[in-house]
Order: sequence, then structure tokens, then C-alpha cells
Amino acid sequence: MRFSPMQLQNEILKTLLYYDIWSYPLRAKELFTFLPVNSMTLEQFNELLKSETTGNTILEHDGFYFVKGKTPLVVSDRQRREAHAKRMWLMARLSMHIIKRFPFVRAVFISGDLSKNATHSKSDVDFFIITEPNRLWITRSLLILFKKVFLLNSKKFFCLNYFATTENLTLEEQNIFQATEVATLKPLFNSTLFFRYLEANRWIKQYFPNFDVSLIPLPKTSERGSKIQRLFEVPFSFFSATKLDEHLMIKMEKIWAKRYPVFDEETRRRIFKCTRSESRAYVGNFEEKILALYQQRLRDFGVHS
Repeated sequence: MRFSPMQLQNEILKTLLYYDIWSYPLRAKELFTFLPVNSMTLEQFNELLKSETTGNTILEHDGFYFVKGKTPLVVSDRQRREAHAKRMWLMARLSMHIIKRFPFVRAVFISGDLSKNATHSKSDVDFFIITEPNRLWITRSLLILFKKVFLLNSKKFFCLNYFATTENLTLEEQNIFQATEVATLKPLFNSTLFFRYLEANRWIKQYFPNFDVSLIPLPKTSERGSKIQRLFEVPFSFFSATKLDEHLMIKMEKIWAKRYPVFDEETRRRIFKCTRSESRAYVGNFEEKILALYQQRLRDFGVHS
């Protein structure tokens, strides 16, 4: 299927406007990767991008593309954030070597700002941790306890906002926000499980048909397990750890209900995932706010969704 210049511009704008929420311009390869249509090669896209789609609405500076209303300063800002991210990766890797030694941790990924190399002074290192089934809440509780006692509850380089188990890798929610988070996820420990996670979430190709993980630079990944971890797991074999895991989940659900009474139960359950195989906290209803901002940007630019 061939697109007219106007149709292609519409699709490019969809992508740029999503990242414009964070004032984040894209390189041509990134723009192609997250384009919502697939009808050409990267080389063909690069040629069309140069000859047909730039103008008053789509602007380019130093190899980065962004929408009208922004100046080349947005490119300088992204470059500063990339430089800042390089420093945060060092701390993230150090934290990963601690996390991977905790009982029942099977993989450690990076999400959020750092996964996109777009950090700033207020950014946290957001970890996505995969655990053994029926041990998620034990692992989470031990990591939270470590953070509170030894890190004085600082989440700057130890933000534990998402957990899932090895038997529950496919996301239930499927929208552009979640698709972007999956597509930009970066592995730090256990690349095999990382690729299993991508395979389990192939639905993101509905949003990004050009997505190919080989086009995205990945950090060096630790593959070695931990002898200390295996030792730490031994005591849990002497009692019903599954019941303890369920107890900790129920306790956390009550804590979230008490801590955030402003949300009704349905909203709270959506924001704070609390099941035997998933724990996620989007404090402030972050996902819905981003999706609403995206729809508003599409309307502002007259882009057909």
C-alpha cells in the first residue's frame, strides 16, 4: 500500500505527537520504528521523510524530527538528557547486581525515562522485575524492606514499581502507552527472558508494525545467576511460602486502599495492579493522563487517529 504525502504526514505526526508530550524529538530510525503503519523499507522511509514530509508541520534539526511549535532547543535538550542517562545507567547496573541476588528474582529490566535514554535530574531508575510464580510478593516485600532500611527509602536509583511472574508475561492492557513501554524496555539481567517477554507481547506490532528489536541498541546484559540467591531461597522450602506470598499480596492491597482513598475501587485496582502474578503502581493515574494528553495533541493538530 502506498501513502500519499498527506497520509504519510498524518502517520508521522501521530508518532511525533506522542513523544512531544515529553518534548522528545526522534531520529529517523526511531520515527520509522514507532510509525503506526508499515508499507516501505527504512531506506524508502528516509527518502520520503527528506523529500515529502518536512515543512511547516514537521521540522528537522541535526537529524532529529519534531513538530511545529518547538524550536531546535528541543534537540539540545534531548542530547543533554542522553548524556545524563549515561551516568544513570552506571547506577542502574550497580542496583541490578543487588536486585538479582534477592530470592526468586529471575530477570531485571529497565523501564521509564532511562529505558528511553531521556533522564533528567528528577528521574528515577525504574525497575521491572520478573519473579518465580507464587513468589512475587515475597520478592517485592524483601526488596522494599531493603530499600527502606539500607537506602532510607530512597527510590532515586531503586524504584520498584513493576513486578510480574515468569508465567504471566503477556500484558492485559493493550494501548499505545503500554506498547511504547514494552518496545522501549531494556534488559539488564537475563536476556533470554527478555526476548520471551517481547514474544509474549507481540501485540505491540499492531501499534508499531515496523518494530524490530535489532534496530534498538540494547545495554550489556548480565546472564549469570547468583549462588547467594539460591542460598537465600533455601529457607522458603521449609514452610508454605505460597501462603505467605498470598498473605503479603492481601496486606499490600489493603495498604493501597488506605493510602489512596481518593480513588474508587475500580480505578484503584486499575492503577495499582495487585494480583498473584502482577504488581504495578502508576501513582497519580499516570497512564490515563498520558493517553488523554495524546488525544488532545492529536485534536490540536487535526490528526486523524
